[in-house]
Amino acid sequence: MNRKQVKMFFAAIALVLASMCITQAQAQSWQPMTSGTTVILYGVWGSSATDVFAVGDMSTILHYDGMSWAPMAAGTEYLFACVWGSSATDVFAGGSNGAILHYNGTAWALMASNAPAGTRIESIWGSAGNNVFAVGGNGVILHYDGANWAPMGSGTTNYLIDVWGFSGSDVFAVGDSGIILHYDGSSWSAMTSSTTSPLNSVWGTSGSDVFASGGQGVLLHFDGSAWSPIITGTTYSLTSIWGSSGSDVYITGPGIRHYDGTSVTESLAAEVPSSYDDIWGVSASDIFVVGSYGKIWRYTGGAPTTTTTTIRRLCPFRRSSANEAGVQPLRSLRDSQLDTAFGAVIASMYYQNMDETGDILSDSPALRSRFNRLTRTNMPAVRELMTQGTATIEADDLLEMHEFLTDLQGRAGLQLRMDIDFILRGLEFGWLLQWLGITVE
Repeated sequence: MNRKQVKMFFAAIALVLASMCITQAQAQSWQPMTSGTTVILYGVWGSSATDVFAVGDMSTILHYDGMSWAPMAAGTEYLFACVWGSSATDVFAGGSNGAILHYNGTAWALMASNAPAGTRIESIWGSAGNNVFAVGGNGVILHYDGANWAPMGSGTTNYLIDVWGFSGSDVFAVGDSGIILHYDGSSWSAMTSSTTSPLNSVWGTSGSDVFASGGQGVLLHFDGSAWSPIITGTTYSLTSIWGSSGSDVYITGPGIRHYDGTSVTESLAAEVPSSYDDIWGVSASDIFVVGSYGKIWRYTGGAPTTTTTTIRRLCPFRRSSANEAGVQPLRSLRDSQLDTAFGAVIASMYYQNMDETGDILSDSPALRSRFNRLTRTNMPAVRELMTQGTATIEADDLLEMHEFLTDLQGRAGLQLRMDIDFILRGLEFGWLLQWLGITVE
């Protein structure tokens, strides 16, 4: 299988299949901080840039005073999974076996949480110090009125992982199996979710601008009417969300990603083997992230800037790569359909995976034969996209594409597997063909 054939294949097949993702370079202002510990840190929150708390395994509570991180005495032995406060002298930490601690500006003290035995408190959030919510295992939701913690009826036994609200009567909780609950000030009710993956985090700017992230790279957005997916370009679990606005959102996991209101890009690469578990910020220019091995990162500087490398630059289709008659249709397709803000998975596949794909096809005559057939079959759809902006493909052809990519994925390395998985999920959930303007007969 020569390179010209591989290039033509990605022009005809992958362009039809792939949703486009931008190739960007983020301005990097993330710097590691010295935490003084190597335990996993699960939660971070602060009242200001000089009053930040981080909590984690082995009863760990750290405090940052603007100069350095120092351990605090918890006075008890629990794993702490979350921290939130209404002020510098009104801070709550939750963790294993239903533990909730309170900090009054001087010392931490264990509260009577009234949580069922064995419940792990995963998240705490409140609209004020006397209106605080805590969620955890087995659908547990607790409410604090300033004097006592009491259980609330959640209507589910699903494990709840995070809670956030815009006000005391507009609160969201998320958890296993894609569950999303909403509290309207009177009761909790389930919302229609577009995923069955576990949701690990929820955050927003208002009751009609809410984000939720979770397993398999899921990122959802609620606009006040419905939850819809945002393409993240990863299948790794996304652990937490924080932002300064709906167009300046950070999502953690293996690495830190940024959503600018249009697309998701990498802001800080993953550290192997560590991950990032929670994020909180003072402003768009001052953000803290905590994670495994006691890692703490801080972002300082302006909101991230993005330099876009367009499809025109990434896909020049030079005359030397093929004859002019073969190159010009590719240029026309690139200029009419692909040089958009939504970007280029195809660029990644075309340049990063071309050699590997060629090697796989060379080693498999059966795959190579299917490759040639699919290229011929789908070239009319490419031309239709070029001339009309829409295209129609046969259901059998779509199924054959899916099967081919699945077989190719089984022989691929990690990067190519991830790229193909992104395309397959786009096909299965329907957003990919819809975005491309392709209908199936």
